[in-house]
Amino acid sequence: MNQQLLKYYADIFALMSKIEQRDSSTLVGMVEVSSDNIDKLNRLVAVDLCSAGIDLYKDGMLEATKQLPDFEFDEKYAEFHLQIELTAEKIHDKFFICKDWDTLLSYPQYILEPVTAIFISNDNALYSADMPSPKFKRYQHIAKVCQLIKQVSNDITSSQEYLIIFGQSLNINFQVNSTVLEYDIEPELLEELLTADLHKEAKTALVREALVSFLKQQDQKYRFTHLLTHFNAFSTQLLTSYEQYVSNYSFDKVRREYQEKKTEYIVKINKIFDEVATKTFAIPAGVWLAASQIQEAQVNTLGFYKNITFIIIVLVLGIIVCLNLFGQFSSLNALKGEYEPLFKRLEDEVGSDKDDFETSRSELSRRFEVVWWKLAFSVIISIVLFIVVIVLACKAVP
Repeated sequence: MNQQLLKYYADIFALMSKIEQRDSSTLVGMVEVSSDNIDKLNRLVAVDLCSAGIDLYKDGMLEATKQLPDFEFDEKYAEFHLQIELTAEKIHDKFFICKDWDTLLSYPQYILEPVTAIFISNDNALYSADMPSPKFKRYQHIAKVCQLIKQVSNDITSSQEYLIIFGQSLNINFQVNSTVLEYDIEPELLEELLTADLHKEAKTALVREALVSFLKQQDQKYRFTHLLTHFNAFSTQLLTSYEQYVSNYSFDKVRREYQEKKTEYIVKINKIFDEVATKTFAIPAGVWLAASQIQEAQVNTLGFYKNITFIIIVLVLGIIVCLNLFGQFSSLNALKGEYEPLFKRLEDEVGSDKDDFETSRSELSRRFEVVWWKLAFSVIISIVLFIVVIVLACKAVP
Protein backbone atom coordinates (compact mmCIF):
# COMPACT_ATOMS: atom_id res chain seq x y z
CA MET A 1 0.00 0.00 0.00
CA ASN A 2 1.16 3.51 -0.78
CA GLN A 3 -0.17 6.99 -0.23
CA GLN A 4 -1.97 7.05 -3.59
CA LEU A 5 -3.97 3.95 -2.64
CA LEU A 6 -4.78 5.59 0.66
CA LYS A 7 -6.12 8.56 -1.31
CA TYR A 8 -8.28 6.22 -3.43
CA TYR A 9 -9.66 4.77 -0.19
CA ALA A 10 -10.44 8.28 1.09
CA ASP A 11 -12.14 9.18 -2.22
CA ILE A 12 -14.38 6.08 -2.13
CA PHE A 13 -15.20 6.57 1.54
CA ALA A 14 -16.22 10.19 0.88
CA LEU A 15 -18.67 8.98 -1.83
CA MET A 16 -20.23 6.25 0.32
CA SER A 17 -23.75 6.58 1.66
CA LYS A 18 -25.67 4.49 4.18
CA ILE A 19 -22.43 3.51 5.91
CA GLU A 20 -22.73 0.77 8.49
CA GLN A 21 -20.14 -0.89 10.72
CA ARG A 22 -20.77 -4.57 10.02
CA ASP A 23 -18.12 -5.68 12.48
CA SER A 24 -14.87 -4.31 13.93
CA SER A 25 -13.03 -4.83 10.66
CA THR A 26 -15.63 -4.08 7.97
CA LEU A 27 -17.53 -1.00 6.76
CA VAL A 28 -20.50 -1.45 4.40
CA GLY A 29 -21.93 1.30 2.21
CA MET A 30 -23.27 2.34 -1.19
CA VAL A 31 -21.46 4.15 -4.03
CA GLU A 32 -22.59 5.08 -7.50
CA VAL A 33 -21.48 2.93 -10.43
CA SER A 34 -18.96 4.83 -12.55
CA SER A 35 -15.84 4.01 -14.50
CA ASP A 36 -13.67 6.00 -12.10
CA ASN A 37 -15.16 4.34 -9.02
CA ILE A 38 -14.76 0.84 -10.51
CA ASP A 39 -11.11 1.57 -11.32
CA LYS A 40 -10.40 2.76 -7.75
CA LEU A 41 -12.24 -0.22 -6.26
CA ASN A 42 -10.18 -2.63 -8.37
CA ARG A 43 -7.01 -1.05 -7.00
CA LEU A 44 -8.29 -1.31 -3.45
CA VAL A 45 -9.28 -4.97 -3.95
CA ALA A 46 -5.71 -5.72 -5.08
CA VAL A 47 -4.34 -4.62 -1.67
CA ASP A 48 -7.17 -6.10 0.46
CA LEU A 49 -8.74 -2.74 1.31
CA CYS A 50 -12.04 -3.75 -0.29
CA SER A 51 -13.95 -7.01 -0.65
CA ALA A 52 -14.05 -8.43 -4.19
CA GLY A 53 -17.76 -9.25 -3.92
CA ILE A 54 -20.13 -6.39 -4.79
CA ASP A 55 -23.94 -6.13 -4.96
CA LEU A 56 -25.65 -4.04 -7.67
CA TYR A 57 -28.75 -2.15 -6.58
CA LYS A 58 -31.25 -0.12 -8.61
CA ASP A 59 -33.98 1.87 -6.94
CA GLY A 60 -33.19 0.10 -3.70
CA MET A 61 -33.63 -3.38 -5.16
CA LEU A 62 -30.81 -5.95 -5.42
CA GLU A 63 -30.29 -6.69 -9.11
CA ALA A 64 -27.09 -8.74 -9.25
CA THR A 65 -23.94 -9.84 -7.43
CA LYS A 66 -20.60 -9.42 -9.17
CA GLN A 67 -16.91 -9.93 -8.51
CA LEU A 68 -14.09 -7.45 -8.85
CA PRO A 69 -12.01 -7.07 -10.91
CA ASP A 70 -14.08 -9.15 -13.38
CA PHE A 71 -16.94 -6.65 -13.35
CA GLU A 72 -16.52 -3.92 -15.97
CA PHE A 73 -18.40 -0.66 -16.23
CA ASP A 74 -21.14 -0.38 -18.83
CA GLU A 75 -23.53 2.48 -19.55
CA LYS A 76 -26.47 0.26 -18.67
CA TYR A 77 -25.27 0.38 -15.05
CA ALA A 78 -25.16 4.20 -14.99
CA GLU A 79 -28.14 4.47 -12.60
CA PHE A 80 -27.05 1.55 -10.39
CA HIS A 81 -25.41 1.68 -6.97
CA LEU A 82 -22.82 -0.69 -5.61
CA GLN A 83 -22.88 -2.07 -2.11
CA ILE A 84 -19.23 -2.53 -1.11
CA GLU A 85 -17.31 -3.68 1.93
CA LEU A 86 -14.25 -1.65 2.93
CA THR A 87 -11.63 -2.74 5.41
CA ALA A 88 -12.24 -0.66 8.55
CA GLU A 89 -8.71 -0.92 9.95
CA LYS A 90 -5.46 -1.56 8.10
CA ILE A 91 -1.84 -1.30 9.15
CA HIS A 92 0.73 -1.38 6.39
CA ASP A 93 4.27 -0.16 6.98
CA LYS A 94 4.01 3.65 7.15
CA PHE A 95 0.30 3.89 6.30
CA PHE A 96 -2.68 3.42 8.59
CA ILE A 97 -6.47 3.22 8.30
CA CYS A 98 -8.60 3.30 11.44
CA LYS A 99 -11.72 4.83 12.91
CA ASP A 100 -10.09 7.39 15.25
CA TRP A 101 -6.81 8.75 16.59
CA ASP A 102 -7.09 6.72 19.78
CA THR A 103 -6.76 3.53 17.74
CA LEU A 104 -3.50 4.72 16.19
CA LEU A 105 -2.13 5.99 19.51
CA SER A 106 -2.84 2.62 21.14
CA TYR A 107 0.18 1.26 19.21
CA PRO A 108 3.37 2.47 21.00
CA GLN A 109 5.53 1.80 17.95
CA TYR A 110 3.48 4.32 15.93
CA ILE A 111 3.98 6.93 18.65
CA LEU A 112 7.73 6.44 18.60
CA GLU A 113 7.96 6.09 14.81
CA PRO A 114 5.09 8.11 13.25
CA VAL A 115 3.30 6.89 10.15
CA THR A 116 3.59 8.82 6.88
CA ALA A 117 -0.17 9.02 6.27
CA ILE A 118 -3.35 8.02 8.05
CA PHE A 119 -7.05 7.93 7.16
CA ILE A 120 -9.43 8.51 10.08
CA SER A 121 -12.91 7.29 9.16
CA ASN A 122 -14.67 9.14 12.00
CA ASP A 123 -13.24 12.40 10.65
CA ASN A 124 -13.58 11.32 7.01
CA ALA A 125 -10.12 12.83 6.63
CA LEU A 126 -6.74 11.85 5.22
CA TYR A 127 -3.74 13.18 7.16
CA SER A 128 -0.19 13.11 5.83
CA ALA A 129 3.08 15.00 5.74
CA ASP A 130 2.22 16.15 2.21
CA MET A 131 -1.07 17.65 3.41
CA PRO A 132 -0.06 19.21 6.73
CA SER A 133 -2.68 19.88 9.37
CA PRO A 134 -2.23 21.08 12.97
CA LYS A 135 -3.34 17.71 14.36
CA PHE A 136 -0.94 15.66 12.20
CA LYS A 137 1.91 18.07 13.00
CA ARG A 138 1.24 17.61 16.72
CA TYR A 139 1.25 13.84 16.20
CA GLN A 140 4.69 14.08 14.56
CA HIS A 141 5.96 16.29 17.38
CA ILE A 142 4.94 13.65 19.94
CA ALA A 143 7.46 11.33 18.29
CA LYS A 144 10.17 13.99 18.66
CA VAL A 145 9.43 14.25 22.38
CA CYS A 146 9.70 10.45 22.58
CA GLN A 147 13.13 10.60 20.96
CA LEU A 148 14.27 13.25 23.44
CA ILE A 149 13.21 11.02 26.35
CA LYS A 150 14.98 8.04 24.78
CA GLN A 151 18.10 10.15 24.39
CA VAL A 152 18.33 11.10 28.06
CA SER A 153 16.95 7.91 29.64
CA ASN A 154 19.29 5.83 31.77
CA ASP A 155 17.75 2.48 30.87
CA ILE A 156 14.74 0.70 29.34
CA THR A 157 12.83 -1.78 31.50
CA SER A 158 11.51 -5.12 30.29
CA SER A 159 8.03 -3.57 29.94
CA GLN A 160 9.38 -0.92 27.54
CA GLU A 161 9.31 1.86 30.12
CA TYR A 162 12.05 4.47 30.01
CA LEU A 163 13.89 4.88 33.29
CA ILE A 164 15.08 8.35 34.30
CA ILE A 165 17.30 8.61 37.37
CA PHE A 166 18.07 11.88 39.10
CA GLY A 167 17.93 11.71 42.88
CA GLN A 168 15.08 9.22 42.46
CA SER A 169 13.95 6.91 39.68
CA LEU A 170 11.11 7.79 37.32
CA ASN A 171 9.47 5.44 34.80
CA ILE A 172 7.85 6.86 31.65
CA ASN A 173 5.91 4.86 29.09
CA PHE A 174 4.59 6.25 25.82
CA GLN A 175 0.90 5.77 26.64
CA VAL A 176 -1.38 8.60 25.47
CA ASN A 177 -4.81 9.28 24.01
CA SER A 178 -6.13 11.67 21.40
CA THR A 179 -6.63 14.54 23.87
CA VAL A 180 -2.92 15.38 23.58
CA LEU A 181 -3.48 16.28 19.91
CA GLU A 182 -5.42 19.37 21.01
CA TYR A 183 -2.27 20.93 22.51
CA ASP A 184 0.54 22.63 20.63
CA ILE A 185 3.90 20.94 21.15
CA GLU A 186 7.09 22.70 20.05
CA PRO A 187 10.11 20.43 20.72
CA GLU A 188 12.51 22.09 18.25
CA LEU A 189 14.20 24.27 20.88
CA LEU A 190 14.93 21.28 23.11
CA GLU A 191 16.18 19.29 20.10
CA GLU A 192 18.64 22.07 19.33
CA LEU A 193 19.65 22.27 22.97
CA LEU A 194 20.46 18.56 23.22
CA THR A 195 22.17 18.18 19.84
CA ALA A 196 24.69 20.98 20.44
CA ASP A 197 28.04 19.67 21.73
CA LEU A 198 28.59 22.47 24.27
CA HIS A 199 27.83 21.28 27.85
CA LYS A 200 26.29 18.11 26.41
CA GLU A 201 26.62 15.97 29.53
CA ALA A 202 25.41 18.79 31.76
CA LYS A 203 22.37 19.39 29.53
CA THR A 204 21.46 15.69 29.65
CA ALA A 205 21.59 15.84 33.45
CA LEU A 206 19.45 19.00 33.45
CA VAL A 207 16.78 17.33 31.28
CA ARG A 208 16.71 14.34 33.63
CA GLU A 209 16.39 16.63 36.63
CA ALA A 210 13.59 18.63 34.95
CA LEU A 211 11.67 15.45 34.01
CA VAL A 212 11.88 14.03 37.52
CA SER A 213 10.86 17.34 39.08
CA PHE A 214 8.00 17.89 36.62
CA LEU A 215 6.51 14.40 36.61
CA LYS A 216 7.28 12.80 39.98
CA GLN A 217 3.88 13.76 41.45
CA GLN A 218 1.97 12.30 38.47
CA ASP A 219 0.58 8.77 38.28
CA GLN A 220 2.80 6.62 36.08
CA LYS A 221 0.03 6.01 33.53
CA TYR A 222 -0.49 9.73 32.96
CA ARG A 223 3.08 11.04 33.08
CA PHE A 224 3.63 11.18 29.34
CA THR A 225 0.19 12.70 28.75
CA HIS A 226 0.88 15.33 31.42
CA LEU A 227 4.22 16.14 29.83
CA LEU A 228 2.67 16.62 26.39
CA THR A 229 -0.29 18.69 27.59
CA HIS A 230 2.03 20.94 29.64
CA PHE A 231 5.04 20.84 27.36
CA ASN A 232 5.46 24.61 27.13
CA ALA A 233 5.67 24.87 30.91
CA PHE A 234 8.22 22.04 30.98
CA SER A 235 10.31 23.72 28.27
CA THR A 236 10.31 27.02 30.17
CA GLN A 237 11.41 25.28 33.37
CA LEU A 238 14.21 23.43 31.57
CA LEU A 239 15.52 26.49 29.74
CA THR A 240 15.54 28.47 32.98
CA SER A 241 17.63 25.73 34.61
CA TYR A 242 20.04 25.72 31.68
CA GLU A 243 20.48 29.50 31.74
CA GLN A 244 21.23 29.30 35.45
CA TYR A 245 23.78 26.54 34.82
CA VAL A 246 25.52 28.57 32.11
CA SER A 247 25.70 31.62 34.36
CA ASN A 248 27.32 29.49 37.09
CA TYR A 249 29.74 27.79 34.75
CA SER A 250 32.90 29.34 36.18
CA PHE A 251 36.07 30.38 34.42
CA ASP A 252 38.11 28.28 36.87
CA LYS A 253 36.43 25.08 35.68
CA VAL A 254 37.31 25.82 32.09
CA ARG A 255 40.84 26.85 33.00
CA ARG A 256 41.36 23.65 34.99
CA GLU A 257 40.20 21.59 32.02
CA TYR A 258 42.47 23.66 29.76
CA GLN A 259 45.52 23.06 31.97
CA GLU A 260 44.83 19.34 32.09
CA LYS A 261 44.57 19.18 28.31
CA LYS A 262 47.70 21.29 27.86
CA THR A 263 49.75 18.96 30.08
CA GLU A 264 48.31 15.92 28.29
CA TYR A 265 49.26 17.22 24.84
CA ILE A 266 52.74 18.36 25.89
CA VAL A 267 53.39 14.79 27.06
CA LYS A 268 52.05 13.43 23.76
CA ILE A 269 54.20 15.82 21.70
CA ASN A 270 57.38 14.91 23.62
CA LYS A 271 56.55 11.23 23.33
CA ILE A 272 56.54 11.47 19.53
CA PHE A 273 60.31 12.09 19.48
CA ASP A 274 61.04 9.81 22.44
CA GLU A 275 59.49 6.87 20.56
CA VAL A 276 62.14 7.06 17.81
CA ALA A 277 65.05 8.54 19.77
CA THR A 278 66.58 5.16 20.61
CA LYS A 279 66.19 4.00 17.00
CA THR A 280 68.30 6.92 15.75
CA PHE A 281 71.29 5.45 17.64
CA ALA A 282 71.36 2.74 14.97
CA ILE A 283 72.86 5.24 12.50
CA PRO A 284 76.00 6.27 14.46
CA ALA A 285 76.40 2.64 15.56
CA GLY A 286 76.30 1.53 11.93
CA VAL A 287 78.76 4.24 10.91
CA TRP A 288 81.14 3.25 13.71
CA LEU A 289 80.90 -0.38 12.60
CA ALA A 290 81.54 0.55 9.00
CA ALA A 291 84.39 2.91 9.88
CA SER A 292 86.09 0.23 11.99
CA GLN A 293 85.67 -2.51 9.37
CA ILE A 294 86.30 -0.71 6.06
CA GLN A 295 89.79 -1.45 4.85
CA GLU A 296 91.81 -0.36 1.88
CA ALA A 297 91.21 -2.88 -0.90
CA GLN A 298 91.51 -3.26 -4.65
CA VAL A 299 88.40 -3.43 -6.85
CA ASN A 300 86.98 -6.96 -7.28
CA THR A 301 88.80 -8.26 -4.21
CA LEU A 302 87.21 -9.79 -1.11
CA GLY A 303 87.98 -6.67 0.94
CA PHE A 304 86.27 -4.50 -1.70
CA TYR A 305 83.07 -6.54 -1.50
CA LYS A 306 83.17 -6.42 2.30
CA ASN A 307 83.27 -2.64 2.08
CA ILE A 308 80.25 -2.67 -0.25
CA THR A 309 78.38 -4.90 2.21
CA PHE A 310 79.04 -2.47 5.06
CA ILE A 311 77.74 0.39 2.93
CA ILE A 312 74.53 -1.52 2.15
CA ILE A 313 74.00 -2.31 5.85
CA VAL A 314 74.36 1.34 6.79
CA LEU A 315 72.05 2.32 3.90
CA VAL A 316 69.30 -0.06 5.06
CA LEU A 317 69.60 1.17 8.65
CA GLY A 318 69.41 4.77 7.46
CA ILE A 319 66.32 4.14 5.34
CA ILE A 320 64.51 2.37 8.20
CA VAL A 321 65.32 5.14 10.66
CA CYS A 322 64.34 7.88 8.19
CA LEU A 323 61.00 6.19 7.45
CA ASN A 324 60.29 6.07 11.17
CA LEU A 325 61.20 9.73 11.51
CA PHE A 326 59.00 10.78 8.57
CA GLY A 327 56.11 8.81 10.10
CA GLN A 328 56.52 10.82 13.31
CA PHE A 329 56.09 14.05 11.32
CA SER A 330 52.62 12.84 10.31
CA SER A 331 51.78 11.92 13.90
CA LEU A 332 52.96 15.33 15.07
CA ASN A 333 50.77 17.17 12.54
CA ALA A 334 47.77 14.98 13.38
CA LEU A 335 48.22 15.80 17.06
CA LYS A 336 48.27 19.52 16.24
CA GLY A 337 45.06 19.15 14.23
CA GLU A 338 43.50 17.47 17.27
CA TYR A 339 44.41 19.94 20.02
CA GLU A 340 43.98 23.27 18.19
CA PRO A 341 40.17 23.05 17.65
CA LEU A 342 39.75 21.65 21.18
CA PHE A 343 41.56 24.59 22.74
CA LYS A 344 39.75 27.04 20.48
CA ARG A 345 36.42 25.71 21.82
CA LEU A 346 37.59 26.07 25.43
CA GLU A 347 38.71 29.64 24.75
CA ASP A 348 35.30 30.48 23.31
CA GLU A 349 33.66 29.28 26.51
CA VAL A 350 35.58 31.73 28.73
CA GLY A 351 34.74 34.85 26.74
CA SER A 352 37.08 37.84 26.80
CA ASP A 353 39.64 36.83 29.47
CA LYS A 354 41.97 34.72 27.36
CA ASP A 355 45.52 35.78 28.39
CA ASP A 356 46.33 32.55 30.26
CA PHE A 357 44.96 30.49 27.41
CA GLU A 358 46.98 32.32 24.77
CA THR A 359 50.14 31.81 26.86
CA SER A 360 49.40 28.09 27.09
CA ARG A 361 48.77 27.83 23.35
CA SER A 362 52.09 29.60 22.68
CA GLU A 363 53.83 27.09 24.94
CA LEU A 364 52.30 24.22 23.00
CA SER A 365 53.35 25.81 19.70
CA ARG A 366 56.94 26.18 20.93
CA ARG A 367 56.99 22.55 22.08
CA PHE A 368 55.64 21.53 18.68
CA GLU A 369 58.41 23.44 16.89
CA VAL A 370 61.14 22.00 19.15
CA VAL A 371 60.06 18.41 18.47
CA TRP A 372 59.66 19.18 14.75
CA TRP A 373 63.27 20.44 14.53
CA LYS A 374 64.53 17.48 16.56
CA LEU A 375 63.01 15.13 14.00
CA ALA A 376 64.33 17.20 11.09
CA PHE A 377 67.83 17.29 12.63
CA SER A 378 67.76 13.52 13.12
CA VAL A 379 66.90 13.01 9.44
CA ILE A 380 69.71 15.35 8.34
CA ILE A 381 72.27 13.65 10.61
CA SER A 382 71.23 10.23 9.26
CA ILE A 383 71.84 11.38 5.69
CA VAL A 384 75.16 13.04 6.56
CA LEU A 385 76.49 9.96 8.36
CA PHE A 386 75.58 7.77 5.40
CA ILE A 387 77.51 10.13 3.13
CA VAL A 388 80.49 9.84 5.51
CA VAL A 389 80.41 6.06 5.10
CA ILE A 390 80.33 6.43 1.29
CA VAL A 391 83.35 8.78 1.42
CA LEU A 392 85.28 6.35 3.64
CA ALA A 393 84.54 3.48 1.27
CA CYS A 394 85.70 5.55 -1.72
CA LYS A 395 88.94 6.49 0.07
CA ALA A 396 89.58 2.82 0.75
CA VAL A 397 89.93 2.15 -2.97
CA PRO A 398 93.53 2.94 -3.98
